[in-house]
Amino acid sequence: MTAIGVIESIWRYPVKSMGGEQIDEVFVAFAGMMGDRLYGLINAKGNPGFPWHTAREQENLLQYKPRYKRHGGTLKPEHLEAAQSLAPGINPVYPGTERFTVEVETPNGQIYNLSSEEFIAHIKTLANSETLHLNFTQRSQYDCRPLSLFSLQTCDLLSAELEMDIDKRRFRANLYITWNDGKPPLYENELVGQRLRIGERLEISVLERDPRCKVITLDPETSEANPNIIKHIAQAHEGYAGVYGAVLVEGMVTAGDSIELVT
Repeated sequence: MTAIGVIESIWRYPVKSMGGEQIDEVFVAFAGMMGDRLYGLINAKGNPGFPWHTAREQENLLQYKPRYKRHGGTLKPEHLEAAQSLAPGINPVYPGTERFTVEVETPNGQIYNLSSEEFIAHIKTLANSETLHLNFTQRSQYDCRPLSLFSLQTCDLLSAELEMDIDKRRFRANLYITWNDGKPPLYENELVGQRLRIGERLEISVLERDPRCKVITLDPETSEANPNIIKHIAQAHEGYAGVYGAVLVEGMVTAGDSIELVT
């Protein structure tokens, strides 16, 4: 195996399309990162194939800050090491639903229990929609693939091309990566179809490039839109930035972990 980079930072998003949280380590399962996008707002009158109410429709959702009330218990299964010691591929028991209760801070500082009637009423009022409801599942509610990866070199390239400081958080990746010296800015594109080992155990397959949507035009702090970003990516990079991955071998990922190309 060949070392090609390191994990610069790890991010997960307790509620789909709301603010993310940076974490030091987390268990990554076949369904995705533990605690990632377990909650999502659904519009009962929306497209049945993609019914989510997101920042595409309500831009200031990005400014909502959800957090797990029992943060420490949401990072890995309690008996992970015991399960992994038995045989390769033993599926560890996940925590119960109560471990994943969330409170959310609104842009004006008000704090709600995410699942409360008061919060749902608040969102319905802002969205001017009575058909929204909260959906919960321990199977992450990602758009397309369980993991998303984005390199700091690509972020720097886009900053230079657009002549502005691009915040990496616009791309809402799970794993932000720093490639080793000598790798080109868009090196992740070259890894499509390849297998990577991250840390001691986690292995993923890089499936495809990540097609981008309106959300990357929104400033993660202010929700202010800059359509020039997606226009540039469409014209200069065929509409893609970053890559998607699927999990082949479950395991922990820690900030600073080495990334190796499995050959």
